[in-house]
Amino acid sequence: MEDMETHHQTLLETLDGREIFYVPRIGISRRITGMFQAYSELVDGDSVDVVANSPILSIRTRDIPELATGDRFTIDGKEFELVVIRPDSEGITELMLEAV
Repeated sequence: MEDMETHHQTLLETLDGREIFYVPRIGISRRITGMFQAYSELVDGDSVDVVANSPILSIRTRDIPELATGDRFTIDGKEFELVVIRPDSEGITELMLEAV
């Protein structure tokens, strides 16, 4: 198990070296390691097309066990709010964020 946790940490740090701060609704903010991806998709609208953004942050589940929707993250100076938490069975959690 320790080898997989080390692998996850190395992967997240290698793929994304940016500064990420976790700001819980209750508690103290802190720097974390994660991989941030800002997906964009063109969605057909009735009269115009709309660009839908889906910011996703992947973290090691054990790094933030107290996660709750409504918590915030500061990534590259931009504020995001946590709207959906999706843990997997291998120790990584995907967080769907919304810009605030």
